[in-house]
Amino acid sequence: MPAPLVRLHAIALPLLRDNVDTDELIPVAENTRASTYGWGDGLFAAKRYLAGPGRAPDPDFILNRPPYDRAAMLVSGANFGCGSSRESAVWALRDHGFRVVAAISFNETFKRNCIVNGLAPLILARADAEDLVGDIERDPFAGVSVDLERLELSHGSHRGPADSISFDLDPFYRALLMTGQTEDDMLGALQPTIDAHRHAMLAAQPWLTSWGP
Repeated sequence: MPAPLVRLHAIALPLLRDNVDTDELIPVAENTRASTYGWGDGLFAAKRYLAGPGRAPDPDFILNRPPYDRAAMLVSGANFGCGSSRESAVWALRDHGFRVVAAISFNETFKRNCIVNGLAPLILARADAEDLVGDIERDPFAGVSVDLERLELSHGSHRGPADSISFDLDPFYRALLMTGQTEDDMLGALQPTIDAHRHAMLAAQPWLTSWGP
C-alpha cells in the first residue's frame, strides 16, 4: 500500500523537456525484475551511467548532481511518460524516492500508473512550469512545497499565498493519494454503502432484475 501523501517539501529536479518517454525513464534492458520493487537504480539508466561495464555515474547528468540527487519531486514538460504502458517507469521513479511529478501534461496510462503506485501527477500550465523551473535553478536548496489538501504548489523561497501555483487533481485520485489507499481498498470500504443502495433500489424497482433484493 502506498504511503499517504498530503504535503511534501522537497528538492525538485528541473527537467523541462517535452515527450520524456518511458524508455528514457526505464530502458528496456532494465526490465529484468519480477518484483515491483527495487527499480530505482534503473531510473534514467541510459543517461545516468557512463558507457562501459559497471554503473559509473555520469557527472554531467542532472540527476547525479547535488542537490538534485536527493530530489523527491520532478518538474517536466508536455506528454510526460509517453511511449509505452510499462508500469516499471513509475516503479523506478517511486523507488528512487520521487513522490510528485509536475508536468504540463501526461500520457494517460502513465498518469494512472502513478496514482495506483502513490506518485502524484500534477498538471501545470506551461508558464507556471517555466517559472517554477527558473526558481528551482536559481535556488535548488529552497525546495518546493506541495499541498494536496489546498491544491497548491510553491517554491521554498516564495511561501506566500500570492506566490503559490494552483493545480487541479481528480477528487477520487486525490483521495487515494492522501489516504494511501488503492482503488480496491476504497471500493471495499464503500461496499456496505453500495450494498445498501443496491438492496434499496431493487426493493423499490424489483422488475430491474429477476433475483429481487
